Amino acid sequence: MTIPSSILTLARREDGPLYIYDLAVLHDRLRLLNGLPIARKRIHFATMANDHPRILSLIGAAGHGVFVNSLTHLTAARDADLAPHRIIFAASNMSRDEMEACLAAGVHVILDSLGQVEAFDAIASRGTAVGVRVNVGSAVESAELCDEPSYRFGLLPEELAVVLGKVRNLRIVGVHSYFGTDIMAPKVLLDGLERLGRIGELLPELEYVDAGGGFGIADDPSTPPFDLAAYGRGAADIMAALETRVNRPVTLVIEPGRWLTAPIGWFFVRIVDVKERADRVFAGTNASVAQFPRLLMYPEQARHPCEVVDASDRPVSTRPVWISGNSTYSRDFLARGVRLAVPRPGDLVAFHHAGAYCRSMLTRFLGKNQPGEIVLDTSAKRIGSAPALAEAAE
Repeated sequence: MTIPSSILTLARREDGPLYIYDLAVLHDRLRLLNGLPIARKRIHFATMANDHPRILSLIGAAGHGVFVNSLTHLTAARDADLAPHRIIFAASNMSRDEMEACLAAGVHVILDSLGQVEAFDAIASRGTAVGVRVNVGSAVESAELCDEPSYRFGLLPEELAVVLGKVRNLRIVGVHSYFGTDIMAPKVLLDGLERLGRIGELLPELEYVDAGGGFGIADDPSTPPFDLAAYGRGAADIMAALETRVNRPVTLVIEPGRWLTAPIGWFFVRIVDVKERADRVFAGTNASVAQFPRLLMYPEQARHPCEVVDASDRPVSTRPVWISGNSTYSRDFLARGVRLAVPRPGDLVAFHHAGAYCRSMLTRFLGKNQPGEIVLDTSAKRIGSAPALAEAAE
């Protein structure tokens, strides 16, 4: 995988650990979403993937919105100048304080249970528009969309009629569902969209269907990328048929998370020590899994393409390389069993697809300093930097 020369120039100046983001890639990803042939669509970026202020500001300036599930991210979105109508708040088990804060902010809320609907209805003004999350199936634990009544998110389909009979102040204008993450088969997401649209027909005032995100990122370079064009064609057909059935315009809300921002970021570390073993090589770095935490949260699933920078003339190690962190935590690995050039102390190592679910998962576990960050926009020929996340957040 190619790393832009402007990214490498910056990375070589630093010892790391360091995140670098290129907003030019984000512009490109947004253009791809804008080009989907769906008559009515809105894009709301899932801020849990990356809440960097520059990223949120760019998304807002491009005319898009965000999807948040905490008051912290709601504040971040408002600080990034996103208007209330561009913010969707959806969380399970919302507290009374959270509900009141959302009402005061004027953002759109998606409710997750009968109890949530009743509690929100009791404090909302008459005519307040909301959405509801409905469990129409999940692909979290399988390769296909499967019925999963025990799935913790959302109302069961049969509860929707109960909700409609209970509300007094709320107008339920949308349905939402979350099918899974990193789904590489458009058919799975289109199956979910079709199911969700059928449920949405039960709403007399249906305005939108929010089919979540879930577009996959191919972390193995040999794997074909998610077929966004196929998804767009299928979604356009499903939404057109839904509008015909309900005889009214209906908007598709798309919530891209990792697909949108993973490719805009790289994580760089330095190798400080190498241990030779009979069956493997340990390349010890000056970073920790606490600073690159997607692998801490998902040790069995998370993989990031990586490479030794400036080692193209060096042979590939005959033994698998385990890139390890600088702590005594036994599972402090940034990569496991990868094929890399023979590692040497001082080498710069780059991890791709680091723009999502990395900085947003940073943890105090292991007591490591927060990594540095650099944000640039090569399309605008502008460079901005922040030496550390703590300073960038101020």
